Amino acid sequence: MIVLNEESPRWLRELARFMAIKNLLFVYGNVNDLVSFPIRIDSAEAAAPDDVRWTESDLSGFFRRFLTGLNYEIVGWADAVEDLSFATPEMEVLFNKIESGRDVSQTEQRGDSEAHSLPRQPESSAGVPARRTDVVDWNRTISRISRVVQNTQVPSAFVINFASHLATSPDRLSKEERTLFTKILKASLNTREVVRQDGRWNNLLILICEKLNDLPTFLYINNPRARSINIEAPDRQERGRFINRYYRHFHGVSSDSTEPPTSVASDFVALTEGLTHYEMRSLVSLSIKEGIPICEQETGVSNVKRISEMYKYGVTTSEWDKIESTKLRDAESFIRERIKGQDVAVGRVLDIIKRAKIGLAAGESNRSNRPRGVLFFAGPTGVGKTEMAKALTELLFGEEERLIRFDMSEYSEQQSDQRLLGAPPGYVGYEEGGQLTNAVKKNPFSILLFDEIEKAHGSIFDKFLQILDDGRLTDSKGDTVYFSECIIIFTSNLGTVARSEGTGAQMLVTPDMPYPQMKDSILDAIRNHFNFTLGRPEILNRFGDNFVVFDFIKPPLDEQIVDMLIKKLVSATKHNKKISLTIEKTVRDHVVELARKNLQHGGRGIRNIVDAVLVNPLSRTLFDKNAQPHSSICVKQLLDKGEDTAVRFHLEVEVNAK
Repeated sequence: MIVLNEESPRWLRELARFMAIKNLLFVYGNVNDLVSFPIRIDSAEAAAPDDVRWTESDLSGFFRRFLTGLNYEIVGWADAVEDLSFATPEMEVLFNKIESGRDVSQTEQRGDSEAHSLPRQPESSAGVPARRTDVVDWNRTISRISRVVQNTQVPSAFVINFASHLATSPDRLSKEERTLFTKILKASLNTREVVRQDGRWNNLLILICEKLNDLPTFLYINNPRARSINIEAPDRQERGRFINRYYRHFHGVSSDSTEPPTSVASDFVALTEGLTHYEMRSLVSLSIKEGIPICEQETGVSNVKRISEMYKYGVTTSEWDKIESTKLRDAESFIRERIKGQDVAVGRVLDIIKRAKIGLAAGESNRSNRPRGVLFFAGPTGVGKTEMAKALTELLFGEEERLIRFDMSEYSEQQSDQRLLGAPPGYVGYEEGGQLTNAVKKNPFSILLFDEIEKAHGSIFDKFLQILDDGRLTDSKGDTVYFSECIIIFTSNLGTVARSEGTGAQMLVTPDMPYPQMKDSILDAIRNHFNFTLGRPEILNRFGDNFVVFDFIKPPLDEQIVDMLIKKLVSATKHNKKISLTIEKTVRDHVVELARKNLQHGGRGIRNIVDAVLVNPLSRTLFDKNAQPHSSICVKQLLDKGEDTAVRFHLEVEVNAK
């Protein structure tokens, strides 16, 4: 018998409560999973009179057991494959009697000759007799059910499974679909109560659907006879009961083991957040198939993380564990080689690297489902925000291609989230999936860069909330994508430039502004944007203290950047053209002087100057002089002909052929 107490799942307690006062119930949510519920053990097997154990079943098996346990004498099950079937042949006989209007006052004899004359049907996995038909006539089936739920003598309950598939689109019903759902509504309104000396029952219609909005709203809006009940994914208590019940089934565990070690149980509860009962069973099967014990018997070390990562990502070893410690010890010099200045940003990034490697989370070690690290880079344009993300990616994974970059200005429309997660079924592009979810599926150990996040449509922030909180998303195909092994970086130019129709763009912060003042100004602008412009303070809270404000490029950093770009130019000329390039100091100083006049555009502005005054004239000179491989070129002088000339910058060079 199924037990109803405070430990029973919330949805089960709601179901029992509203069965007595409602006639139309909608059960939705995690309906395709196994459900867990407590039952009272038979007195012959029980160690105590109130001995209770937990068991699992699919939803059809649960309803058959639950409704028959409540003495419903007709329990019917309808779906588009088997049409209408019953828990027992005797119930079908009784159903036929009521439907045809025959006398059912002698219900205690319904199991005699008429019941035995029926051929025994093959049973499904749920124990419900299966009866296949080629095409289900739903109008006829609902009409039959409607006549029976109006009876006042025999308690009757009917479960309509896969109700989500009864309508192509709940907002655009065809004439036939509208008629069908109206019949269901009318049947619920005409449902009667059965009152006898041995009890009182509501005749019931129960519809099972994935989402409540899969059904037309007129079924449940303003319908006092209706109630919706959500079956949620297993919570911490259910996951704890699962590991206690199934621990001995994992590989390497003795069959007489009673309960798991505390470390295994706590790891399992934390690392299986969001998994269904069926998926947790898959962890057991994976442990057995791969020969991975859930706990090392000699050391007592928990392997839950290893098994869960193999299930989520298809890998046996985390790529974070493959990163050599020697590489991380040299991380600061590696990053400073590419990012000039920005001491605050470098320090925060180094902290993220160490945290990602160690895998710590607030409050519990090695069990967080949130991303490995989150950073919010803010500040003027061209100061190294994107370059920092590239440098971090190359440091950790050896190649910049592992940086998954999204320009959020491309996601400013209302339906932009479909590009990230995939279009809904039936829409163009559904087969392609989402750009974000596809990328993370392919490389779960990655760095995600969301550039200029303030330009994204507000609907996308709901997805970011789920990623930052739970470390996972479900794409349009129903696949769960995990972000718990990613580092996520957001960038923004908020607070640096104000735009208006009258004055155009106006700088809010300037290079001559002290860094503390600039930092406070930018952070205030970010807070105002999320709190008041978007009205989403909860998003701001998820970023926490992970804001990193980049400073302007100021002297002498501009000289360092010019030197770095010249060094790269010399190296590229040597590697690509086999030409030895030398640049005189006077030329270099002239480039620095010109670059310093363009610092409001940061490092990107310096690069533009180097391209304009050095790279372009050098390319023109190499072409005009037909420079050959293995020759040497010395740039002697940089000539500025003025802005009004067709070609402003020229180089005086000395070419030595070899």
